[in-house]
Amino acid sequence: MPSDVEEAYILQEEVVKSLKLNSLGWKVGCTTEMAQNFSGMREPFSGVMFSETTYKSPKLALSLYVNKPIIEPEICFEIKEDIVDIGELYNAINIKRYIKAIFPVIEIVDARYEKGWEIKALETIIDNGVHTCLVKGERLSNWESYDRLNSEITLYVDNKLICSGRGSNVLNDPLNSISWLANKLIQRGKFIKSGEIITTGNTLDKPIFAEKNTIISAKFKTLGEVTMRYN
Repeated sequence: MPSDVEEAYILQEEVVKSLKLNSLGWKVGCTTEMAQNFSGMREPFSGVMFSETTYKSPKLALSLYVNKPIIEPEICFEIKEDIVDIGELYNAINIKRYIKAIFPVIEIVDARYEKGWEIKALETIIDNGVHTCLVKGERLSNWESYDRLNSEITLYVDNKLICSGRGSNVLNDPLNSISWLANKLIQRGKFIKSGEIITTGNTLDKPIFAEKNTIISAKFKTLGEVTMRYN
């Protein structure tokens, strides 16, 4: 086990290298009070996302065989230019100029340790932030037209309403999630690159575990819908 968060991210980098996949962007997790209580974290964590594990709704039929995965409807952003060190911390205001588009997405997370979800914070970071895959809805270029704070997001399983949430659950504003990531990556000698996508964290009020042989749909009011089948 690593002694601290810095060592955990060093080990995460080795895990990511071992996968030999093409990086597409970043996921930020543990961005709600619910998620931090569930994970035992005091701040968010990040992981890498890959082209090979990012899919377009509604074509995905997903089969996972490790532990019970969690369904996370999230707000995802496309970045239009490199977010590098500007000599001051990024925040929800000065990060806006870097945003190109917005997507509704479902992130699937799955703890790959034998002990399942009985993992602690540093183990979560090592396991690439427990990222498994991303399912994307339609891209919206006019991203500021979407009320990212207050628009309701609802999760359905086999057309039955299961849970709801909204963007303000994510660090009060999903842009705070991107700002957190930008600042932390710069501290680690890295940066968010032009063209990458950032998914900002679970918007729901509780963790929802996937059940096999179900149709899962996340409806983002005025933004779109993401649908997948879990086999």
